[in-house]
Amino acid sequence: MKIFKKLLDTKISTSYMFILFGVSILMLMGYFSYAWFTVQGVQQYSVVTGNLNGTVAIGSNSVTINGTGVITYTPSTDSDTITLTVTNTNDRTVKNSIYYYDLSDSSIEIGYISDSPIIPTIEGVSVEAGETLNYKIKIKGANGKQIKIGSSMELNNSNLILPSNALTFNQINEVYTAEALITKANSEDLDYNTATDDQKNQMWTFSHGETEQTGTLTDYRYIGANPNNYVKFNNELWRIIGVFDVDDGTGKIEKRFKIIRNESLGAFSFDNKDTYSGAATDNGDNAWCTARLYYLLNDGYQTNEWGGSLYWNSKEGQCYNKPNGVLAPCDFTETGLKDSYKSMIGTSLWYIGGNETYDDLTAATFYTAERSKSSNVLSSRCFQTIAKVGLVYSSDYGYATSGSSTTNRTSCLNTILYNWDTTDLDECRLNSWLFTDKNHQWTLTPYLVSGYSQSNVFAIGKKGRFRNDTAVTNNMVRPVVFLKSSVKITSGTGSSTDPFILAE
Repeated sequence: MKIFKKLLDTKISTSYMFILFGVSILMLMGYFSYAWFTVQGVQQYSVVTGNLNGTVAIGSNSVTINGTGVITYTPSTDSDTITLTVTNTNDRTVKNSIYYYDLSDSSIEIGYISDSPIIPTIEGVSVEAGETLNYKIKIKGANGKQIKIGSSMELNNSNLILPSNALTFNQINEVYTAEALITKANSEDLDYNTATDDQKNQMWTFSHGETEQTGTLTDYRYIGANPNNYVKFNNELWRIIGVFDVDDGTGKIEKRFKIIRNESLGAFSFDNKDTYSGAATDNGDNAWCTARLYYLLNDGYQTNEWGGSLYWNSKEGQCYNKPNGVLAPCDFTETGLKDSYKSMIGTSLWYIGGNETYDDLTAATFYTAERSKSSNVLSSRCFQTIAKVGLVYSSDYGYATSGSSTTNRTSCLNTILYNWDTTDLDECRLNSWLFTDKNHQWTLTPYLVSGYSQSNVFAIGKKGRFRNDTAVTNNMVRPVVFLKSSVKITSGTGSSTDPFILAE
């Protein structure tokens, strides 16, 4: 009290005193605010007095991370893929890095693969409290040999460094031949609705009984609305229909990739010969082996006056794509096949049988019809041909569906394709990646009913149902080829933005 009295007695203006008190109060408020926030921070994050903790696991084998942790793994094959799981058990966001210790055998190859959910870095990857990171690691050439993998954790604002004798994971490209890729295929009876995301991006197995032209066969196909089956081919996006047993025309059977151009080349007649040109009618001929579209797409018809091999040779000229043999300009200088990709295409035996009905066929009955000899309808008609380029089969479209949770795949496959445009079957066509609503698209399959046995061809309608159009009709054309058995996938995840890359 004496101090205050003395202050009051001091000759200082009252306003100046209030200023001094105000400054003091502000300083005290700042101090207490700082203290409050500090307490809050301590309550939210405990003070770090030691190493940060977590776990690193491969399957059921788990090891504790106390700042660092090391887990051992012994591959049982020379090509193992593992998922390395790291869990942050701290109460804060941390950084995590993984690495492997120097290998005694220089032939061992180890790295993360392109579809790894998390890409490891030397500096570390942030992981929130209680969260988990998954790294997909490939190990080659280490059957029976112990691999040591380490994992470190530090505060999120730090950059990690590699321990002594440790090496960082680089990307490793998986190489898949057609034979190798089918080892990842799903079983035929796997329910698409219960499959994992990884399984949905693999092929499905399909078994087929004996037909007039083939024995019992097993195919492997991509199914669903948009599976990861994109491939870079001809400097364009194409898509893998699947892996098939293919006759090279000499009787030699090989497993090969079958691919289709993602976009149409445009609308062309299947064939537009008239009676003057040698056709039985003015509506064209439905036999693929003599169709003008066949001559346009394939090699060996350069001497044709018009249209021959223009697509194969990346040329421009005049094409037959209107009724009665009328010509129209066509240009394949940009969209035609490039020499570096033509060498990947294998010569193949194409089955071109047909059917007498069109409104009662499922994917399976179309498959049988395509491999029939069709001699009961038109004895002079070809039922197979050897070629480089073809079109999609009608059965391919049906088999590509995954169905949905409301109309499952089995229901779709047991339903006739003619009805796929109906509202209650929307889930069948919309979940077949081969469906497109842009235009009707040609198939290889001829419609052989009496009266139409020489001119009508099946086409996939833009609403999903099957049509039987006269061969002179201009429908969308998407070329299909079987690659050589030597062609393999060298990188990519198969997505539209990261398509599979091919090499011989």
